[in-house]
Amino acid sequence: MTKAMAKIGIIGGGFSGIGCAYYLKDLAKDKKNEITILENNDRVGGLASGINNYRWKWPIDRVIHHWFMGEPYAVSIAKEIGMGDKLIFRTTKSSCYYKGKTAELDSAWSVLKFPFLSLVQRIRMGAVIAMLRLDKNYLRYENETAFSFIKRTMGKKVFEMMWEPLFVGKFGKHAPEVNAAWFWSRVHPRTKTLVYIEGGFQTYADRIADVIRDNNGKILLNTSINKIIKKGKYFEVYTKGNKFIFDILVLAVPLHVALRLFEFPYEYTKKYEQLKSIGAQYFVLELKKSFLSDGTYWLNVNDASFPFMMVAEHTNFVSKEHYGGHHMIWVGKYLDKTNPLWNMPEKKFLEIIIPYLHKINPAFNKSWIIDSFFTRFDNAQPVMPLGYSKKIPAVKTPVENLYLATMNHIYPSDRGTNYALGLGYKIAQIIRKDLF
Repeated sequence: MTKAMAKIGIIGGGFSGIGCAYYLKDLAKDKKNEITILENNDRVGGLASGINNYRWKWPIDRVIHHWFMGEPYAVSIAKEIGMGDKLIFRTTKSSCYYKGKTAELDSAWSVLKFPFLSLVQRIRMGAVIAMLRLDKNYLRYENETAFSFIKRTMGKKVFEMMWEPLFVGKFGKHAPEVNAAWFWSRVHPRTKTLVYIEGGFQTYADRIADVIRDNNGKILLNTSINKIIKKGKYFEVYTKGNKFIFDILVLAVPLHVALRLFEFPYEYTKKYEQLKSIGAQYFVLELKKSFLSDGTYWLNVNDASFPFMMVAEHTNFVSKEHYGGHHMIWVGKYLDKTNPLWNMPEKKFLEIIIPYLHKINPAFNKSWIIDSFFTRFDNAQPVMPLGYSKKIPAVKTPVENLYLATMNHIYPSDRGTNYALGLGYKIAQIIRKDLF
C-alpha cells in the first residue's frame, strides 16, 4: 500500500517519460494514484516520433531507429503490450564511403577484407574492436579521450581514415573532448542482426501510450510548460491557461530545459548548465529508385567535408511496399548551433546535399526525389568529456520528489529507445520504493 494517494507528473512524452509511466502503470490502475504525462508535441515518442503520409501504410521515424539484438527493455515491453509478433529481425549490411568508393564494414570478415587499410592495420583495428565488444567495463575508458585511445590502440592512419571524420561529423568542434567510454558504447553492443517493429517506432510508442491510458494514466498532448514551482510539498506546473498539482515530478526533458523550467539551487544550476549538447538535422527522402543499390542499410560517410555523416536506406531493412512502393532514405548530421548549416532553410540545405548524394551514387539525380521531410532537433547528442560519469547529476535531485530523466543519464550511450525505457524503469523503481 502507498503511504497516501500520490499524484505523479511526468514532463515529456519521449521514451524515458512513457517508459517511466509504463512501469508505474499498476499504481494508477485502481485509481488510488494518478499518473499524468504532459507532452509539448502532438504525439508521444520524442526523437523517435514518426512522420505520416497518405501514400504510406506505416509512418517513418524522423531519425533512424532500430534495436540491436539483446536490448532487453524494448523487446520485453513489445511482448507485454501484444506486439511481440510484430518484431522484425534482419541481418543487415553496413558500409563505409571513402574517397569515392564504398566497402562493407560490419563483421570480422569484412574488416579483414577492408580495402582502404593494410593487412596489419586491419588486424590491429579488428583486435581492438573485438576487445571492446568483450569488455563490459566502460568506466575504464572514460578518463582517456576517444582520439587518444584510437590513435594509441589502432594507429594514426586508422584513426585519420576511419574514425576522425565520423567523430567530426558527429561532434564537430567538440570531437577532441569526447571520452573513449562513448566510443566503447558504439562498439560493444553492436550486432549485425538488427530489430525493427511493424509500423515503426511511432506505432510502438502509441501502443505503449494506449496501455498507459488503459490503466487510467493520462497523457496530455500539445501541452507546453511555462514554469514549475514548488510550494510546500507540492509541485505547481503552469501551462498556457492551466495549472497542475503533483506530489512527485519527473522531468523527462533535455537537461538544459529542466534547468530552465524549475528553479534549482543556484550552485546546482551553475554546475550542470555547463554540460554541452549538440543538435541534429535529418532529411527523410522518398525516392523513385533505390539509392544504396548494393543492399547497404547504413552507410558511414568518412569525409568530413560532406554536409552529412550518414545515409541509411530504410527500405533495405523493411519492404518498400509499406511506403507506397517507394524507397526511403535518411540523410543525417549532428551539428553545433554555431554551424552555418544550423539555420539554413530546408530547401536551400536540400540543394546543397544533392550533389554530395550524387558523389555516392553517380546515377542519382534530383528527379528521383518524390518528397522530402526535414527535422531539426535542438538536443540530440550530449557531449561526453573525460570523467563524465562524475559530472552528470543524479536522477534523484536535491529537491524532494523531483527526478531527472535526461539523455545525459543513459551514459555511456548517447541515445536509443531501449536505454530511455531502461532509464524510465530505473526512476519508476526509485519512486515505487519512496511510495511504499
